Amino acid sequence: MYVIVYGYRTKQWLMGRIPAVCQRCQRTTQQQVVRSQRKFTLFWIPLFPIMTRTFLVCTLCGHQMRVDNKQADAWVKSPATPPSPQPGQSALPGTPGVGGPATTPQPGYPSQPDSPPPAI
Repeated sequence: MYVIVYGYRTKQWLMGRIPAVCQRCQRTTQQQVVRSQRKFTLFWIPLFPIMTRTFLVCTLCGHQMRVDNKQADAWVKSPATPPSPQPGQSALPGTPGVGGPATTPQPGYPSQPDSPPPAI
């Protein structure tokens, strides 16, 4: 007599966070993008995915809203592009050069490791 053990296993993971308005509490918050994937298992070994779903989870009230997988991939995969510098500003804040303000060391902290500490 042989026994075949089969079933499914569901795994969830956090893909990222996006700012959005919750449909239940109507507040803007960083909502979690959670992917859930169910896989067919044979003898407790996951073989192939059966179903993949993505949810937006409100961090304030816990409301879950199902979203399209491709839309969620586009939200998470495309990083937010930083604003481009205006003419006369440097690309990185605090770097001297093309109009950006130069950073000055704070009083009480040496600007270089080999310089002596300031006299009090």
